[in-house]
Amino acid sequence: MENTKGKTETIEIPRPNNIFRIVCDEDNDFFKWWCSLIRHFIKGLTNREMEVIASFLRQRWELSKHISDPAILDTMLMSEDTKKKVQEDCKITLSHFYVVMSKLRRNGVIVNNTINPRLIPNIRDEEKDFLMIISIKGNFKK
Repeated sequence: MENTKGKTETIEIPRPNNIFRIVCDEDNDFFKWWCSLIRHFIKGLTNREMEVIASFLRQRWELSKHISDPAILDTMLMSEDTKKKVQEDCKITLSHFYVVMSKLRRNGVIVNNTINPRLIPNIRDEEKDFLMIISIKGNFKK
C-alpha cells in the first residue's frame, strides 16, 4: 500500500480471532448471503432491492464465465435481456423493477450503468471457499 509520500508500507494483519462459516447450497444462496453481509454498507435498501442486487451479481458471475473483458461484461450485464432475467428471477413487475433500478442508482449501487465495483465479490473459480475480511479501525484502550 502506498502512503501519501509515495513510499510503500506493509500492513500487518493479525491472525483472525472471530471466524464465522456460512455454507451455501446453491450459487444463488451465496449472492443472497453476500448482499446480506454488505447491506450494512448500503443504507436504506429494502429486502426486495437487495434481492435484485443479488440477482444482478449472480448474472454477472454467470456472464464472467464466458466474457473476460470487464467493459463488455458490464455492457452485457445491463442489457435489456439480462434486466429481464433479473426481473423474472425476482418476480417483480416491470414498473416496480424500474423503481428499484432508480433507487439503486440513487444509493450508488449502480454507477455509470454498472454495478459499483466495491460491491462485486472477487470470486475465483479454483477456490471452494470465499473469504471476506472486514477491517474495523478503532481506538481500543484498556
